[in-house]
Amino acid sequence: MNKIVEAFLVIVGVGLLLLGAIFIIAGAVDTIIIGGLMVLVAAGLFFFVYRSMKIEAAKPTLVSQTFNVKMEGSGTFQEKEMKCRSCGAPLTEKNLKIIQGGIMATCPYCGAVFAMQEQPKW
Repeated sequence: MNKIVEAFLVIVGVGLLLLGAIFIIAGAVDTIIIGGLMVLVAAGLFFFVYRSMKIEAAKPTLVSQTFNVKMEGSGTFQEKEMKCRSCGAPLTEKNLKIIQGGIMATCPYCGAVFAMQEQPKW
């Protein structure tokens, strides 16, 4: 429901509540009945506005977020040539295999098999 309509209904409810209280205070039987009806109508308006606000608040709202992430290393990236530990021959990606989470290299020249280890970055 529109916020303006809700505000209008609350103002009308407050007016009816005050007017109903004045009628009840007047003390005559017919004015007490009319005042009681005004108070009940005001309570109904308040309940209606409360329920409509609660239903509106329970509806899911779509939130759009944009993340800008820039990935950089701690220094300059330099690609190093992989070499065999035994004979010093160059190795390519074709000579590497991942076995049980470790990188194993096989030299195509001398046939040596060894595990590749990452050098410390410092």
